[in-house]
Amino acid sequence: MTVINGVVPRGTKLTPTQQHALDGLLFAAELKVGPMIELRSPPLLGRGHGVTTVLRAVAAQLGAPLLGISTAMEKAGNETSPLMDLEPVRLVREAALQSLEKHGVAIFDDLDLASLTRNVQRSRTLVGEIKGAGQMWNWGLSTPPSLLLKTLCDAASQTGGIIIFSSVEDSGFQALLQEPFTVTMGEPTEADYSTVLCHRLDPKTAAAVDVKALFALHSQLAPAELLTSLARAMVKSRQQQKKQQEQQQCDLPSNEIALDTGALLDSVRDALVSTSAVSPEDVETVDLDKYPGLGEIKDELEKFVLFPLENPELSAQLGLSPKRGVLIHGEPGTGKTTVGRWLAHRLKGKFFRVGEMMVQSDIIKVFAAAQAAAPSVVFIDDADIVIGGWRPIDGGRGSDIFRFLLGKMDGLTSRGERQHHNGDVIVILTAQNVQWMAKMLLRSGRIELWLKTSIPEPKAKREVLTKYISEDRGAMQLLGQDGNVPDVRPASQSGDRYCCADLRRIVSDAKVLAAWDQHNNPSGGKGEKRMDGAKYLEKAAKAVTDMHEEVDSISRALYA
Repeated sequence: MTVINGVVPRGTKLTPTQQHALDGLLFAAELKVGPMIELRSPPLLGRGHGVTTVLRAVAAQLGAPLLGISTAMEKAGNETSPLMDLEPVRLVREAALQSLEKHGVAIFDDLDLASLTRNVQRSRTLVGEIKGAGQMWNWGLSTPPSLLLKTLCDAASQTGGIIIFSSVEDSGFQALLQEPFTVTMGEPTEADYSTVLCHRLDPKTAAAVDVKALFALHSQLAPAELLTSLARAMVKSRQQQKKQQEQQQCDLPSNEIALDTGALLDSVRDALVSTSAVSPEDVETVDLDKYPGLGEIKDELEKFVLFPLENPELSAQLGLSPKRGVLIHGEPGTGKTTVGRWLAHRLKGKFFRVGEMMVQSDIIKVFAAAQAAAPSVVFIDDADIVIGGWRPIDGGRGSDIFRFLLGKMDGLTSRGERQHHNGDVIVILTAQNVQWMAKMLLRSGRIELWLKTSIPEPKAKREVLTKYISEDRGAMQLLGQDGNVPDVRPASQSGDRYCCADLRRIVSDAKVLAAWDQHNNPSGGKGEKRMDGAKYLEKAAKAVTDMHEEVDSISRALYA
């Protein structure tokens, strides 16, 4: 436990990655590699990694102003006409030409926003599991930024000046323009994390933080995100201290905040769970050992996936690695999703899910978050449905997702230095119709562990029914006999195709039947006793069997 005796005041200090980008921009400007130089965010990591900070440093080094949306708004504010009636492109252009004439360079932050695009529309998919999932921004006016950049490029070419800029839309509006020379910011490193923490905390506290453990948990935090996680950890620690102070009736200096590495890791993990990872609190707790047939699957996952994943030092020493791809296949209702529930609790903030309604952009975000938390697991339930038609002739969506998965599971860049350093992302697929899935996805190197769920045997069905009843207080009250589980054999023998989901339904339906009779006919009616629990179970089982037969009949009629 470390005590912070005051937080270091905020300021601007570049991380090594930001400094590297700054050096690249300055060198490119010195060489005059072209009239346009663009600074881009790290690929797929989005905003917040210091683009504005680096451009501000460039402006300070070159003695030029940093132009942006405030430039247009400040100039517009001096006019008498309403803001929406002004010509922001013209105003920004004038400021840029003045900078070019005076300093030989014009530096823009978010150049497309500086043109005050007036119409931005957002559309979302139906996905709600991850923050920002499915967001697609449609820019109603795409010509102002292009016109602005074109005129500035021409002016810079004529005068030998340089335009240094960044944009929100990653240069998508430049399709018809000259390709700029680009400097792309690198992904965060442990040294970046150390720099941010050392700049924000006092030396004693910063030295006590296990940066290696922090980076191992999440390797792609932007400086702003790291500081936000730090702030949450400090607030939580302060609240805990205040509560302890009230309980012990002791004084605690207001400027002292206890903070340790564990608190910071918890803060990052909570943020990761809230935005991308599956929260264990949202998932039913299950014990696979109590599900007949799933205990063997649990043992295989323990040995070939979880053991190497949860023991990184031993794995590195012995050269162990988890299976990169796992396929759990079997008939519907046989426990495939139950395995996912167990993994969600076991892995906590390192378990990610791809759902049926996700589009490709959403899946990319899930994998990016999983890579940040690597080693981790991405669970794709009903993969045969999620992937859909994997051939281009079957439709674009399935084909695009399929190609993306091929690359992630064993593509050209799937075994690079970053994966070796941070750990693998293990992909676990569940499927019913394996024969519909492509061989290139199921081959070794991608799918390295096959696990099959099956319909329970007669003895296992009785064990499952007994389990569901004994663990359900309402079922024991409505169906039990003198505190004992009723005879489940008649119900288990009513059908030979009962899966675990069917057995759970049988218990649920039997409860409803018993409760209905108890509510409407508490005495049994005309001196008759109500049915015992075994009879209710048998009646509910017959309804499930009838449903199976009707489904089979419809299927035969459709596909005969």
